[in-house]
Parts: sequence; structure tokens; C-alpha cells
Amino acid sequence: MSSTNVIVENTGESFACPSDTIILDAGLAAGLHMPHNCRGGGCGTCKALVVEGAVDHGWVMSFAITDEEKEQGYCLTCQSKPLSSTLRLRTVEPMRSRRAGEDAILPMELKAEIVAAESVAPSIRRLVLALPRGTRFRFRPGMNLEFFAPDLGESRPYSIADAPDADGLAPDGQLSFFITRHPHGRCSTWVHSLSVGDTVSIRGPYGEFGLPDAGDRPVLALAGGSGLSPVLSVIGKELAEGRKRRIELLFSVRDRRELFALDALARLARRHDNFSYRVTLTRDDAAPPPWLRGRIPLLLTREARDLSEYVVLVAGSPAFVDDCVAAAVASNAASDRIVTDSFLPRAASAMSPSG
Repeated sequence: MSSTNVIVENTGESFACPSDTIILDAGLAAGLHMPHNCRGGGCGTCKALVVEGAVDHGWVMSFAITDEEKEQGYCLTCQSKPLSSTLRLRTVEPMRSRRAGEDAILPMELKAEIVAAESVAPSIRRLVLALPRGTRFRFRPGMNLEFFAPDLGESRPYSIADAPDADGLAPDGQLSFFITRHPHGRCSTWVHSLSVGDTVSIRGPYGEFGLPDAGDRPVLALAGGSGLSPVLSVIGKELAEGRKRRIELLFSVRDRRELFALDALARLARRHDNFSYRVTLTRDDAAPPPWLRGRIPLLLTREARDLSEYVVLVAGSPAFVDDCVAAAVASNAASDRIVTDSFLPRAASAMSPSG
């Protein structure tokens, strides 16, 4: 099997990529912090310019990378494989080198046992996975794991709701998830059928959602539905480390039946004076105070927030993320201090949603 030497111009780092291996997978396996999100050719976060060499583009969505962009030399590293002995890339999104003393985050393939499974809202199920004893599973806040659905021949990424412990490991060897069931989602329907004692195959961690290096700027987190999971992970870690920057959360669901994890939010607010949260309901006009009503973009517009000094975190469905980003920019948020996690379907399932 031939191997390609891949050089990332942004940082000067390099790694070996076998000819039959996805470029992003090889880079992540080598411990590089390569930009990515959906890993399914649907979001464009991993887009890179091929400065030298050639790639097989694989299967991608046209809205993530156009034919014109391919002709200009761009590719999606989450779908492309190398076709030359040397490949020199320049990622479009920022590429972060490993900091001194920072351990590499390497994806693992594991089987985990479900030790808790409960419906916490009509469309939300909470799962807790116990990793095999002795496994040193390292992850950064905001990352996700892929669940493999055995009868569907496909996988789906779900965000970890926990913050890593002080050593960057899964707390007590367990990981929790809040997973939305989509009406026609085959994968999410399967996940919602899982029970305590079942074993699931997982792979990861993946993802680059998290707080950028922006000093002690205040943080505004915007979460829609199960988009609360990666936000909980990120702000939980930030607060546990004793940082004193102000953190505000706006959490949006359709109605009071869809609320979940309010106990976790209340605990954080009681423990940390610099954290506060508000909940807004988009389809519950009869909700009394203290519930807010309306979509988050409208609330930001109504409140005339000036976000010029803020770091903004946004996680949820693609439409939710797009609208919140537009509202944040209109409120003077700097684009390089807006970090998003958009829950997109995997490209392989684009014709039959996996959810």
C-alpha cells in the first residue's frame, strides 16, 4: 500500500496518509488539530486548498464544495484521498498546533455499555455510556463520538455533554449524551431504542467546537435543543477551571415539555456567580414568566445587544445556527469570535436521513 506525505502549510506539520485512507482521518490519527465538524462532506469546515499534489474528492455535497471550487484546487479533507506521493494543503479554517505539554487527542474504536437510558423530553433521550475499564479516553470539551448502527451500516456523531476531568479524561470512565429523535431519522430512532445493558460500538472523539483563545472576554452561548450538549461540555470545563469571565447562556426549545438538563444548569448557576442562563420557548405562547418566548435571533434583536466584546458559541440545527450567527453579526459580534456546531446529516445518508 503506497503512502502520501501530507504537509499542512498553516502550521508546517506533516503526517503519512495511506492511499486508501481519508486525509482527515489520517491527520486526526496523527494527533493534528485539523478543522472539521460533520465528517460527512456536508458542512465545508474541513475545506482545504491543494497547493501541491492531487486528490480523489470522493462523495461530497455541492453546497459544501462547488465544482468551481474543485477546479480552483479546493477539497474537503473529510472525504478526499491522496493521489500523489506528496500532498501540500492549506486549510481554510484556522489550524491549531498542539500546545507545549498538550497530549494528543487520538480517535479510538471502542465498545461501551449503556448504564443509563431515559427519555428526558418527548424527543430527547439521555444515554450514559461506561467505557471499558482501564481505557484512557481523552477528549476536549465540545467534542463528539460516532455511534455505529449495526443494522443500518452507518454511523452518526453525537456530542458529549460532559466536561473532561482535570486530566482530560472521561469522568469516572463514563460519557453522557442528550440525543434528539428525528421523525424520519433511522439512526436516532435506533439510538432511542437502546436500553440499559446494551453495548454500542463508538469511535472518536472528533470535533473542534470550543472556546477560542480570546483572553477573558465574556461568553454568550446560544443552544437550540440538543445543541445544549456541547455547550454544557465547554462551559462546564471553563467554570470548573475557575475562570472568572462572565458566561451567559440562552437555551431554546419549542415548549415546556421539551425542557431538559435544567438541574445541571441550576447547579452551575449556584456554584458559579459568573454564570447565568435563560430559557426561551418558541411554541408556547401561554408560558408565564420567568420563561422567555420567541426565537433567540429575535430576542437578540429585541434586546439590542452589543456583542462586540463577546465570544459567541452557537450549537443546534443548521437553520438555528445560521440564524443565530446572522443575529450575532448584526449585534456587532466579531466573526472570528463566533464558534459554531451545526448538527448536519451525514452525506452518505443524504437521500434517506439518518438523524
